[in-house]
Amino acid sequence: MRTIICLIVIISSVAGSPAFGQKQNESSLTPGKKDSVYITRLDTLLHLQTWISANQMDYSFVYNPDFRLVLAPAEVNNLSFGFSYRFLDLGIGFSPKFMNAQQDRKSKGNSDQFNFRTSFNMHRFNLAFDLSKVNGFYLKNTGDFIQNTIPDSPYVLFPDLEVYYYSFLLRYNVNPNFSTAALVGGTQIQRRTAFTLLPSLQFARFRFRDRSPTSGVQNQSTYSTDLNLLFPIAGSWVMSPKFSATFGVGPSFGVDFFKSVALDDSSKIVLSKGTKFTAGYTIQMAINYHSGRFFAGIESRNRSYGHKIEDLSRLIKKYTYFQLFLGWRLKAPQFAKKSLDWINKISPVDLE
Repeated sequence: MRTIICLIVIISSVAGSPAFGQKQNESSLTPGKKDSVYITRLDTLLHLQTWISANQMDYSFVYNPDFRLVLAPAEVNNLSFGFSYRFLDLGIGFSPKFMNAQQDRKSKGNSDQFNFRTSFNMHRFNLAFDLSKVNGFYLKNTGDFIQNTIPDSPYVLFPDLEVYYYSFLLRYNVNPNFSTAALVGGTQIQRRTAFTLLPSLQFARFRFRDRSPTSGVQNQSTYSTDLNLLFPIAGSWVMSPKFSATFGVGPSFGVDFFKSVALDDSSKIVLSKGTKFTAGYTIQMAINYHSGRFFAGIESRNRSYGHKIEDLSRLIKKYTYFQLFLGWRLKAPQFAKKSLDWINKISPVDLE
């Protein structure tokens, strides 16, 4: 978080620099022909972007009233790079050691994360794919079990526990005067305040694996497949030609197919599996800045969902995400145009 706060100060200084205010208005960046009084489209330019994010996630597994695991990694700061051009977005992120040197490694162990994402924008539709891997967890509710025997740590540690995750998200924008690309990016700019409904369908697959032998409580392997419908209401408040604030909030409903195998403190196998209805919520907020070829912003997301059996939560997933992003627009090279022309040509649906 210190790294993120420092960069916010730097960006504020850069944003106020005269270099970004002299003859760098968006009209000089050759916006697209489909512009309206609500949206300026700059997707024919190549957008290079980097962002720093702080992620936190909790996974709660309830096998029976007397056996509950709450697993979480230590707070992880990620560094990511990506680009956007026309209908394609691509990004990759990882957790470098120099950004996580001050984490609570002694008590919560080491955690690291890798993620990859890409998305296609198809008129008012957006299809996104995410892939991530998180390694290194600790048991938040260690005190509910046997006294921990690991020296200098108040928690049971799972240094070799890995969570693999991938998802597909298909989203539709009800209001054509609202720009989903302007929520946290620079390929489009919202010129007037607008609101919309973003019904979304998500398919997500989780796999939890821990091969290391440990004493006491151990979660060995868990598989979870989610199919969710999300109905967030989103809005963009245009405060000035350079600043805008965006938000999104709404419920989610779906089905979770899960199977989990664990060992209790007596080394007895505890099996939990089933198919259950899920419910939860999603919240997203951001502040965006644009000045000529430069764009930046901060974003926060929070999502929680799970399923219940007789008022007992069996599996709950919670995510908290905060990021600072900044980017630069430039003329796209010829090979990029030819490559995306070819993708659009062979695509079974019209991407533009």
